[in-house]
Amino acid sequence: MRMAPRKASRRAVPLVSVCLLASGAGCHKGADPIGLPDSYVLFVPATKDGQVRRGPTGLPVLESLALDDSRAVPYHKLFSVGFAAELLRTDYLRKQFVRDAQVGGKAFGVDARAAADQPTVFVLAGEPPFMPPGAGLGLATLGFFGGAAERPDASWIAVPPSPDSDSALAQTLSGRLGRAVATALAAGGAAAPTAATSTAASVLIDGYAQAMEVIAREWRTGDGPRGTLAPDAGTEAQRDLFAAVRQNRFVTTTGAGRPQLRSAAEMLADPGVAATVIYRMAQAKGVGHRVAPADVYKPFVSDRVPAGVSPAAVLGPFRNFQAKLIAAWERAVLSGHPPHDIVDLVQAYAAILPAERGEVIRLFVVTTYGATVKPGGVSVDGDSKAVLAELTALAAEVTAGRRPLRAPANVDK
Repeated sequence: MRMAPRKASRRAVPLVSVCLLASGAGCHKGADPIGLPDSYVLFVPATKDGQVRRGPTGLPVLESLALDDSRAVPYHKLFSVGFAAELLRTDYLRKQFVRDAQVGGKAFGVDARAAADQPTVFVLAGEPPFMPPGAGLGLATLGFFGGAAERPDASWIAVPPSPDSDSALAQTLSGRLGRAVATALAAGGAAAPTAATSTAASVLIDGYAQAMEVIAREWRTGDGPRGTLAPDAGTEAQRDLFAAVRQNRFVTTTGAGRPQLRSAAEMLADPGVAATVIYRMAQAKGVGHRVAPADVYKPFVSDRVPAGVSPAAVLGPFRNFQAKLIAAWERAVLSGHPPHDIVDLVQAYAAILPAERGEVIRLFVVTTYGATVKPGGVSVDGDSKAVLAELTALAAEVTAGRRPLRAPANVDK
């Protein structure tokens, strides 16, 4: 089910002007913020004699991109209207949760809250050291007199240096921003996630990023076929990912000339399966449109929404879902039980949103053909009515607590 997109506010652009000018002028030194937390900045590497400049400890020196630079215009447009605008504001929600939320009286660490006080930083560069598809760490800003103020804990996101040459820029940008959001979620908001944290949640990080790519590709910003990305836009890999998630291909493998259901262990190790489940959760009316209990929204909209107004209505369907997912993921991390795969994340989501538990479990069981619940799962090529009836019954048993979502005999955790 495709959601009707909300148009994002254009008020962010003037805010960016202030941040860019401030950072370019060298007004911030040491650990001072680069800009306001609910804003974004665009940087390019500062070069000298064709080489990227380095700060005292070797961090790359960056300079702000002029607002009227032709490379900046496509990004400002995407961050004003469209899916990238929704996802950018999702990152603002994530940072707000880290700054304001408490779970069982426990708040996020000082370093995590400090990182959440920074703007979302994008670097337009495609050569080393700017190759990572997601978040990088450590930068230096160029001061007014040419000096460099190093910020070793500042995170940034590498984006295409020539945006006009990327026919699927919205998908590319959403994938990279999505990866940065998920990396921060898995690390509990820390600017510098540990290697163990990133490895443990790598399937979820990749899966979330892929889900955001798929939604970006189908998101409408206008009427008719021109409202979405063209079918031939982007790379073959980008187009294949879109088709595979939409058609639920990641749960099967080809054997004996026809699709065969993969094992539960294989599914849970595949980011594509996680992406498909997250994508379906985001698109489901019974999840995205469902209003959560007031305490779920409190860190996001405390003192910002008038009495009697639903926070879900203010956020819109997509960000409503994202707020709930952020709350579930980060509460689990803060309570010492970080999700490592899509089963963990589904269970964490269902735990804080009991009214959605049945629908979320049903989506997961149907998507995976019950592979984590029943040994061997349910046949993918049986009679469609019989298959759906069995999957519905399995989902109901899990929801009622008569079966675990992760059967011990099925999955080695």
